[in-house]
Amino acid sequence: MAGAVRLFLGFRATTRSLLFAPYIFTFMTAVRGLTPLQYGQLQLIYYWTVTLLEVPSGAVADRLGRRGALVVGAVVNGLGCFLFAVSHDFWTFVGGELLFAAGTAMISGADSAWLYDSLAEERRESEYVRAEQGGQFVWLAASAVGMVLSDLLLVRRGDPVLAYWVTGALSLAGALIACRMREPPVARRATLREITVRAAGDVVRIPGVLRFIAYSVGVFILLRTSIVSFFNPALDGMGVPVRNYGTVLAAVNVAGAIAALYTGRLLRRHGERAVLFALPVAMVSMYALLLPARTPLSSTLFCVQGAVFGAYPIVARSILNRLAASPERRATVLSIESMLCRVACGLVVLLAGWLLGSTDLPTAMAVTAAVGCLPFLLVPLLRKGAPA
Repeated sequence: MAGAVRLFLGFRATTRSLLFAPYIFTFMTAVRGLTPLQYGQLQLIYYWTVTLLEVPSGAVADRLGRRGALVVGAVVNGLGCFLFAVSHDFWTFVGGELLFAAGTAMISGADSAWLYDSLAEERRESEYVRAEQGGQFVWLAASAVGMVLSDLLLVRRGDPVLAYWVTGALSLAGALIACRMREPPVARRATLREITVRAAGDVVRIPGVLRFIAYSVGVFILLRTSIVSFFNPALDGMGVPVRNYGTVLAAVNVAGAIAALYTGRLLRRHGERAVLFALPVAMVSMYALLLPARTPLSSTLFCVQGAVFGAYPIVARSILNRLAASPERRATVLSIESMLCRVACGLVVLLAGWLLGSTDLPTAMAVTAAVGCLPFLLVPLLRKGAPA
């Protein structure tokens, strides 16, 4: 089973090292000529496509096997990266977003479910958090190194197109790694309809699941919009040149990798409730401090996002895998949570794009952060039973 963990780490490192991530907004707008609103529309298309495919792809992974889903997802992600690289107009970018969204949906939930069931096969579920910590650390550390190298080697005269080509190649390498995975045995594989209906029933029926999903939506919005919508405009306002965007995001990922290493210790020492409380508080504080930021040194504030991003998925997957007690539909339950997070984030990213085009950056960030906090108001209204 140690081999399974190694394969999981390799898959995470290759398929999640998005070397183009520091430059998305700049690439699509300044380099390829799209407007901020069109950029927001593309992000909405991505999130809503993932939303539409999230649960069906999770059900496919539960029905036909997680390994196949991971192989297909990695290949399709790679093709999406290649299409981004050759895109020069809005509709070609739409094609790239559709491919990348489809690949993301296939992978989402399936990799964590495969890891959990692989460990459960030998009654080693207690090691899951540690393995997830390793996965989070490895891909964030690999991304940090890759992004520094991207600044040095893949950005030519402000054009980061090579980062898209290299990221696509890494995704194909991840597909080869997934081919070596062994599918954990399942006592009975239900039909796609049974898996989907029963997983939806689990979300509603099991105390604590909906409560946690509402919380998760809020954290996801705060995390994703800070990078997807505001990272490039904020760095530009701080006077950071494009050739250094990758280095800044590498520092953010290093903060995330360190946080991932210590998440298990924080959970043991302070408990899940304390960690869950601290994560959104840290993100809201970061937004507040970024509002007046105007110097290159202020870019280090994004390390708060990195730290939260390093810890949060470990906590979230641990809770959801524990609550989703039925292994035959575990990937689908995780996909439902991811679907709801992405559809909400897609709407907020579109709002952020409109705000960036019609107001100033501080206003756009303040409004977006306020909207991101709204899901937390639902948490007290939903059934308890979430982690203690």
